[in-house]
Amino acid sequence: MDSTGIIQFFLILLTIIVVAGFAGITYYLAEITRSIKKQGGPAAPETTPGPKPAVPASPPPLKAIKPGEMGSLEETLGAISEKYSLLSLTLATADGLLIGSTKPGSENEAARYSHLYSQGKRHEEGGTELLGISYRGETVVGIAHPSEHLSSELMSALEQDIRETLQHWV
Repeated sequence: MDSTGIIQFFLILLTIIVVAGFAGITYYLAEITRSIKKQGGPAAPETTPGPKPAVPASPPPLKAIKPGEMGSLEETLGAISEKYSLLSLTLATADGLLIGSTKPGSENEAARYSHLYSQGKRHEEGGTELLGISYRGETVVGIAHPSEHLSSELMSALEQDIRETLQHWV
């Protein structure tokens, strides 16, 4: 190997190291941003004690979602989020690629939670629910951030709405 080959080898090695370093820095900056957002979130509103409202005997029926009447995948996901009182809803492939989301910049979330789902975790301590939806022989990971705990019936209904959305848009 002559000196030109050696120089080329070291330049390629240096390029690989720089790219890996940049990817690592980007990952850690995203984690820092996520941590700051968690800590700096809005405080819970204070409530004054008073008479408790009457609890209805059964919850009101949920509004039907019709993906064909929506203008886009994101609009449909927004309607689903509203229906189930979700803070956000993201769909990703099992290997972490973003399909669609109700919030911008969800690529890192899609990758992170898809990885957690592949490890067998179904929910996160931060109130994140992970759903595995079979679609065309693949698993789509639904990443839901509910404002309150969803019952198993609501989770099943949410899965069905996501499945219908996928059938229409993907």
